[in-house]
Amino acid sequence: MATQQDEGGVPFAIVHDLQHLRLLELPPDLVELLDAPKPPRLSIKSLPASAASGTPTTKPAYAVLCTPSASFQLRQVQTSNNLFVTRPTLEAHGNAIPVPTTCAIASCSATLELQPSDGSALAFLGDVLPLYDIVDGEVDVAGNGKSKASIFPDIPLSDGQCEHAWQGMMAFEFAGSSWRPSPNTLSQVWKSINAAALAEGVKLDSQFLTDDVANAVAEEGYPVTLAVAILQHLAGDGQDEDGPWSCLDRTKTVSFVGRYLLEARPGRSDYLTAEFLDTWKDCLPEAWRKDAELKAIAGVYHLPTSTTIGLKASSTMATKNESSSSKSAASSRKWHEKFGRARQR
Repeated sequence: MATQQDEGGVPFAIVHDLQHLRLLELPPDLVELLDAPKPPRLSIKSLPASAASGTPTTKPAYAVLCTPSASFQLRQVQTSNNLFVTRPTLEAHGNAIPVPTTCAIASCSATLELQPSDGSALAFLGDVLPLYDIVDGEVDVAGNGKSKASIFPDIPLSDGQCEHAWQGMMAFEFAGSSWRPSPNTLSQVWKSINAAALAEGVKLDSQFLTDDVANAVAEEGYPVTLAVAILQHLAGDGQDEDGPWSCLDRTKTVSFVGRYLLEARPGRSDYLTAEFLDTWKDCLPEAWRKDAELKAIAGVYHLPTSTTIGLKASSTMATKNESSSSKSAASSRKWHEKFGRARQR
């Protein structure tokens, strides 16, 4: 232990075997969160190492510090100053009385800063979830063999952000894998939901038992978990997602049906506007038919001519990767042979 001491100064010592530490600088919001009576549990997440899977990736494998609902990217910043972590101790020279001394036990050549992470959980989920696309009543796609619980730890965002994206894309678990539905599949399953509600005498904008409708949809060959995911996505504000009851938001549902009916158009070709509106109305409960107006899907469509309607270019960007994913899986095993044939509606 080396000591430097000037007359009248503060004794200072440095241990020979300094530890190497990193100081973590916390933003005020996170400090306030940790000072709360019941601080949340924090975790550090990152993308899985590409070497482990043998699949190269162009995405940086950075680490993030996550609260239940937010994430912060860890960034190392070098410092030109000598930073030491110290602790008080007593030091004696010869027979002298030990005196209080400040002792440096670790050096810090860099600090870690936290920057709010604005990454998209939708993009990460889009990479890991295979596309569940029903074409001519069949699904030709290989599963990923992963559950939702095994996917979230490998996404460098908080579980809350991942869950929000999961619900937003109506992802679901089925047959030992996790999936994301195509616009075509969403449109088909919705038609089955609407038909089941009509057959069961269910008013979709009033409280109804989720299982009554979801199980009726499953009888048509569609995954019951997908039907539940759609019903949860379309639920009104304040709906208990884990409860047995559902109640759909009428405005949200009408917009949803129109959007995915347009996105599911074969070949993305333009519709005759009158034909599209009639088909849209036919996909809604009788009392909702009058709500099928173009203003309900503002920003999604464009009018190539005075009589036709098409999907707006910006709206097709999210579906381009879906098409390529579907093509790459065309030679995979057919899940419908094991879990029931899905019927085109």
